[in-house]
Amino acid sequence: MADAIKILFVDDEPAIRLTLPAILEGAGFQVVAAADVPEALSIIGSQKFDVLISDLNIGSPGDGFTVVSAMRRTQPDAVTFILTGYPAFETALEAIRQQVDDYLVKPANVEELVNNIRLKLSRSGSSPQGKIKPQRLPVLALENKDQIIQEWLKRVALDGEIAAIRLTESERIDCLPPLLEDIIRSAGKPSESTVHAAEDHGVTRSRQGYTIPMLVREAKVLQDTIGNFAQQNLLAIEISHAIPDLIRIGGMIELALEGSITAFIQERRKAPEEIRDGAHSLLLLSIDLETSLLRAHALRKSGFEVTLPTGSKDAINLLQKKKFDAVVICYSMSNESVAEMTEMFKEHDPNAPIIAITKGRWADLKTDVDASVNGEDGPEALIDAVHTAISRKKMRIVKRP
Repeated sequence: MADAIKILFVDDEPAIRLTLPAILEGAGFQVVAAADVPEALSIIGSQKFDVLISDLNIGSPGDGFTVVSAMRRTQPDAVTFILTGYPAFETALEAIRQQVDDYLVKPANVEELVNNIRLKLSRSGSSPQGKIKPQRLPVLALENKDQIIQEWLKRVALDGEIAAIRLTESERIDCLPPLLEDIIRSAGKPSESTVHAAEDHGVTRSRQGYTIPMLVREAKVLQDTIGNFAQQNLLAIEISHAIPDLIRIGGMIELALEGSITAFIQERRKAPEEIRDGAHSLLLLSIDLETSLLRAHALRKSGFEVTLPTGSKDAINLLQKKKFDAVVICYSMSNESVAEMTEMFKEHDPNAPIIAITKGRWADLKTDVDASVNGEDGPEALIDAVHTAISRKKMRIVKRP
């Protein structure tokens, strides 16, 4: 028995812990079983093994990757297997296969498992463990910066309020690549370039029509994305530095967010003065006369020239006779009228923005608009939305060759 292949088996299900080790011992292996991550780590620190077989979902704290990572660092010659009960997750299984010797699908075929163990041991010199050298999280994150940004884009798109601000992919990403690089590289104190990138981000988001809560959620999504990236690449990361690196990166994201918010607020304070420098003409479409008069009054006080048509026909005549810088459409109009007005306005001036006043935060006017504002948020929100929509359109025109 002294020369028997020694296996560490880790699974939190008592029935499996009793049956599978017994079967493996019947095949000539020596098996030590552990019920959770702490027990497995303790055993790894005190005994030598040829093989590790660990369930992926052991339960907190940690998971199968944590055990594999510990085994790979302390006993790099051991062959590692991950057990999973979810064979349909092909992408996840491929990631597992790249970082361990093999994966096994529950319930495991014992004969196949025994053959795999012997086969992998005979080829242990070509094990992936010898090819993957753990790196610090910042190094790995920098190498995969584009992947992190694309994943961040997908996650941000799930926020309905942020997604409602129609931007191209490059406009949405904005200065994130250099800012992310500075955040990852930083030793804990923001550099001059990080400060400037954060401030530029805040100014741009102000002009694009974001709100401060959107900035905060956007930063939270970035933090979550990096955390998820670390979890997915746990076996490729120097685990002893992973938590301090994540804490430092999270702190840098918070500092950058503070700088962005400060610049965002300063940009918003400049907005009324910029509007008064050259009054913009607005066409305000609404069938609720009393409310539209109040909105028009607030917009005029902020420096806008506001025209209120008496109905759809009057609005069409005005569009044909006069050039407007933006049109504001209220939810009180029917969807058919909204669609007709937006199409006419786009033909009238494709470079001018259309702002919708929605009923409730998640209302969906069935038309393509440049910005929307919740009608319950009051006149200040509308003024900000109009200003930022006009500013964003101007930025796009300037960028054109």
